Amino acid sequence: MKLNSYFHTSRFLPVIALMGIVFLGFQQLPMSVVFAQTVNLVDDQAPLLASSSAKGGEESASVSASPLPLPSPENKELTNLREKYKTDLSIYRTDERDFSLAKSQLQKLQTLASLEVAVKATRKVMITRAIVLQDYVQILNLIVKDTSGIDVAEKAALIKQLESANDRLKANQLLSEQAIDRESVQVAALDFAKFGDAVSNLSYKSMSYINYGRLQSVYDKMVVVRDEVTTHVNSEESNGLKLGEKRRALDQISQNLVVTKQSLDQLHTTFLPSRSGQEADFEAGAYPRTVQTLSTIYADLYRNLTFLREVVKE
Repeated sequence: MKLNSYFHTSRFLPVIALMGIVFLGFQQLPMSVVFAQTVNLVDDQAPLLASSSAKGGEESASVSASPLPLPSPENKELTNLREKYKTDLSIYRTDERDFSLAKSQLQKLQTLASLEVAVKATRKVMITRAIVLQDYVQILNLIVKDTSGIDVAEKAALIKQLESANDRLKANQLLSEQAIDRESVQVAALDFAKFGDAVSNLSYKSMSYINYGRLQSVYDKMVVVRDEVTTHVNSEESNGLKLGEKRRALDQISQNLVVTKQSLDQLHTTFLPSRSGQEADFEAGAYPRTVQTLSTIYADLYRNLTFLREVVKE
């Protein structure tokens, strides 16, 4: 079999397809998600505030944008859940606008009637926030389950964390639904404040793991392809000069892959607890740095894939 023919029948095509999936995983979709936004009731003078961290201070009730990883591969359950997420997010946006309006009116009028409207708007936006966050966490859960390249034990632990977060959001939704007055609405708001940041960090952690796992899968498949090409070159290449050139090229590719593996392993250590057992922090600022590192590794893998394709050409 000619080397060029081997290129079309080997595992190159699955690797190329996987590289495309990983690239899409780095793209930011036209969606956003409420992360640690906390609707909170404070006091009579400023009873309706929205805080991004539940630490006080008046802010607008805006939401944080975040890329939602693409599934790999897509499945019906995930498709349906993504559609539900978009619908629920649209509902949340409407409730958020109503909340902002009610807050503005309360601060302007300071009447019992405006307070009643504000409390109802707060309760409603907290319910829809819990719903849309549950959608988001479930999407991440499904994609994590579907992502190879993640250590089995680490994947199981991450899935357990996502399921626990989803249960916690359900409990907060129920608490908000059962709230009937300002005091009980405040209880529900403070309850969310206890775990909202943890849900945000878990989301960034999951997205980091998903993109890392996809690149690890690309690396693993590329090593297999490298070995197959090496075997094929040694058994099929009859031209001594070309054989020497291709062996040197394969040696260089192997050296490059060693460096790439070191980068992957170094990144992987940032996901793991420290020696003292402290969990890694995945706040919003850490995620872009992870993506930047992954993008560099992606470029290295793509370059070596190109080199491999050159080796198998006639």
